[in-house]
Amino acid sequence: MRKTQWTRQKRAAWAAMFTVFLVTVFCLAAASANAAVVYNATVNTMINGVSQTQLLPAVNELSGETTSIIGGSSYRIVTRGSSSGLPIDMAEQYIYEHLLSYGLSSVAYQAYPGKGGGVQPGRNIIGQINGTTKASEIVIVSAHLDNRPWDVLAYGADDDASGCSANLYLARTFAGKTFQRTIRFCFFGSEENAPWSSSSYGSGYYANQCKLAGENIVAVIDGDALAYNGSNSGIVNMVTRSTRKDPGGLDHAICTMWQEAGTTYAITGITRTLQASGDNLSDHGSFWSKGYPAVMLIEDDLSPNTNPYWHTLNDRVSTFNWPFYVQVTKSLVAVAAHEAGIQ
Repeated sequence: MRKTQWTRQKRAAWAAMFTVFLVTVFCLAAASANAAVVYNATVNTMINGVSQTQLLPAVNELSGETTSIIGGSSYRIVTRGSSSGLPIDMAEQYIYEHLLSYGLSSVAYQAYPGKGGGVQPGRNIIGQINGTTKASEIVIVSAHLDNRPWDVLAYGADDDASGCSANLYLARTFAGKTFQRTIRFCFFGSEENAPWSSSSYGSGYYANQCKLAGENIVAVIDGDALAYNGSNSGIVNMVTRSTRKDPGGLDHAICTMWQEAGTTYAITGITRTLQASGDNLSDHGSFWSKGYPAVMLIEDDLSPNTNPYWHTLNDRVSTFNWPFYVQVTKSLVAVAAHEAGIQ
């Protein structure tokens, strides 16, 4: 999550103005939704499987709280900084090996060249489940693997080991199930280097390659910081473009499905909120720049509830609100399964 103090202050000033606007936009989006979410017993089972027990191991291992097994040897990931060399290489391998163990249709590294000015070459990791009747339509669920501060140590538990662990849960629980659309589990590098403004690294490189290949990406759901519940507000935001800048209302349709899925599966304990701010400061912004529908799922990032530990050595698992994180992940499972057309 690339955030500056100026950005947080600006968003806080806009928050009140958006209150009425967001309600209006949500009503318009809900009215134009294709269809209500129909209860699916398999989805319900996957939702009920989300727990602290399922999410904690990957969060602990990616944030250096515990050692992990990578390439058959014990290794402690004490930073995932994009220019850290061996540590980020090992974190990438950790994700790759986990995805490979789930029995997906395919798992691959995507190397990107980087950019001058300190943005190093790196790798995105992509796991895929092939679709059936609508295989050419692609749904992406993503998180970013890298973190800050760009120092010797950078734990990055909330930002974004929380998103990575949730995405790993989706990949392993979706594996072996049938979906109409192709679904990809993407773990992007160099998010903290603002890839959405470039086509040379991270999600910016990936989105550009998809565009050049003419791929039909119908939905991107980016999970970036999912576990901190500032002031116990219970708010989780889905960030979209404004109505004016959302062609066909496709971003808002994803949000409508997320809202309806939460109701259908009785996912309680969180307040699911549309934030139609057009804030592009994460990997979803790379897809907006290429004309693809995309949203970002994020904890309440508006002052005064913003996580004060982002990009510091205090972004640790100990700051998590576990009941909140579990419910947010459940909502991600529900919307991703229905966007992909589970059968």
